Amino acid sequence: MHQPLRRTLVVALPFALACAAVLTTYAALRDRLPDPLATHFPASGKADGFSSAGSFVGVALTLLGVQGAVFAVLVHRSSRGSRGIGSLRLMAAFAYGESGLLGYLFPATLFANADVPDAADVRLPMWQLAVALACALPAAALGWLLAGADATPADEPAEEPHRLPLRESEVASWTRTVTSRVLLGVGLALACVGAVLAFTVSPGSGLPMAVMGVIAVLLSGCRVTVDRRGLTVSPPVVRLPRLRVPLGRIEEATSRQVSAYDDFGGWGYRIRAGRSGLVLRSGDALCLRLTTGKEFVVTVDDARTAAALLNTLIDRAARGAGRPVDAS
Repeated sequence: MHQPLRRTLVVALPFALACAAVLTTYAALRDRLPDPLATHFPASGKADGFSSAGSFVGVALTLLGVQGAVFAVLVHRSSRGSRGIGSLRLMAAFAYGESGLLGYLFPATLFANADVPDAADVRLPMWQLAVALACALPAAALGWLLAGADATPADEPAEEPHRLPLRESEVASWTRTVTSRVLLGVGLALACVGAVLAFTVSPGSGLPMAVMGVIAVLLSGCRVTVDRRGLTVSPPVVRLPRLRVPLGRIEEATSRQVSAYDDFGGWGYRIRAGRSGLVLRSGDALCLRLTTGKEFVVTVDDARTAAALLNTLIDRAARGAGRPVDAS
């Protein structure tokens, strides 16, 4: 079996087992459960939130299923283009730990409700959370081991800087739109789960998650523009917030392949030692060496053309200011 597919199945497995645990527990206790169920417990352990058994099981399965799908997609995409396995093992460990935690707490809630006539009398003491964590830690270790290890190839070097043949009187600009499937998928998942929670549990429990999902969807893409002002990055729909790197702050532009998770630890606006960037996906990236000595990166198709135009515009600005130009 190919490594990407194997790791995808490895990460999806614990969520499937957790779903099976919830369904098995519910089937075994169905006739012994009150209606409604006690489903929320503060630090005191005494129930203060309630829902029907069907709603509780539906929400539990939805949360586990969505998280399993998200982790599987992330691992599959990263595994196909990964330049280091450490990040994949970390995702696998987190997935197993999360499924172990929820795979214990959801059935534990059903057991706490069993044979209690009034759901208001149900208690779930805090030591149950300690037991859930005790299940999550070895599960995370198991996920780390099952993810396996690969050799780590060398980093992808940046290409030599190029320039476009642009005459002094000519004006040129370049623009592309890029979309992050990961952020779009996560945003849609959050919005859907938040809507389910808002309708089945309470508006307060689901609306914040739904709002976060909508924001993630709106910010899952950007338009990248290069012109005489420098580099401008803005969302394709709402146009704000806008990020601009003036031409005077750029020393040189190149392009190279980057891995979102391995190079920057995730997706979105990322900050690392000596570099930052807007990383919406893995692949082709425009890399700017700034006058501060730091690097700014934005992932976008046809980054080589954008870099060449920027270098030409930088040279033109340098000639206008009377500074020497490196024409390499």
